[in-house]
Amino acid sequence: MKVLVATKSVAVLEALRAMKDVELEPALFTDQIAKGIPTADLVIIDFQDIVEYPYEIGVIQSQLAEAQEKRRLPWASSEAFLMAPDKLTQDATRTKGGTELPDKLTIAFTSYSGGVGKTTLALDTALHFARQTERPVMMVEFVHGVSALAALTGMEMPHMFDLTSNTELRPSSFKGVTMVPMDYESCRVLPVEQLAKYLKKQVARHTLTVVDAIQPHGLVKSIEPEVDEWLVVTTPRLDAVGNATKLVAELGAKASIVLNEKRGTADTLALAGTERGLDLPYQDRVTQWEGKLGAAVLQYVYGRAWKRYEKPEGISGALKRLIGR
Repeated sequence: MKVLVATKSVAVLEALRAMKDVELEPALFTDQIAKGIPTADLVIIDFQDIVEYPYEIGVIQSQLAEAQEKRRLPWASSEAFLMAPDKLTQDATRTKGGTELPDKLTIAFTSYSGGVGKTTLALDTALHFARQTERPVMMVEFVHGVSALAALTGMEMPHMFDLTSNTELRPSSFKGVTMVPMDYESCRVLPVEQLAKYLKKQVARHTLTVVDAIQPHGLVKSIEPEVDEWLVVTTPRLDAVGNATKLVAELGAKASIVLNEKRGTADTLALAGTERGLDLPYQDRVTQWEGKLGAAVLQYVYGRAWKRYEKPEGISGALKRLIGR
């Protein structure tokens, strides 16, 4: 991990040098800092220590704000860093500045609106991750009714109530993805604490956990502590956009809007002024799970760390996809 150090604090340098796999790039002049930001995974900066040559501090502040918005580059003052150095470096590894996939990540597709494609996006993302990385990935479902996952996959598999009630029962796998589907009629009597305990253990065993959660849902509280990023899905429908904006405000800093089924200029104009993290174009044949939308989601979530996994599929990869691994 590359850390840009724009501070005179000796304590910061000593703390970073004691960490493994950390590359330091000291920089105090504004031109050095400006050159270092695009390739940094974390920035420690004290603006009072900066030498304003040849740029003013405002230029650096703008560059940091842009990098944080585009790829979630974490940065902090030396004081803030020294209060929680391990947390900040871990966050840097997980966010879009890092170049390696984190050991554990949980993303949740959610919405107030139905028919926006969150289940399809979630499953396409999980399947594409499994296909490209061959690392353990799990999908967890929160619905009001019968399981959409069971309907989409056509599989008979143990549901959440069975899995949490019988510790010897193993979840089913669909094309490399561990499946934890929900049948609400049986699950609605589950204590949140019992479900949270089960899900925490399962999340720890998977590199990526993908959650498909309708809102509001009483049992979603069981997974909330594990969620690193909420992806609030909407389509260009004005009611869906309004609901998504409201839900993002309620979920807070971990949430961003994902616009699904964007068709053209008219949709762009209709969404003018709506802040969103990712736009996904309308796609035919999504339910064939080719990963076109999943790839875009994973690129957004992992940033530079995902690039190495988006390589040409080749004949063997295509065969794996067609025969279900």
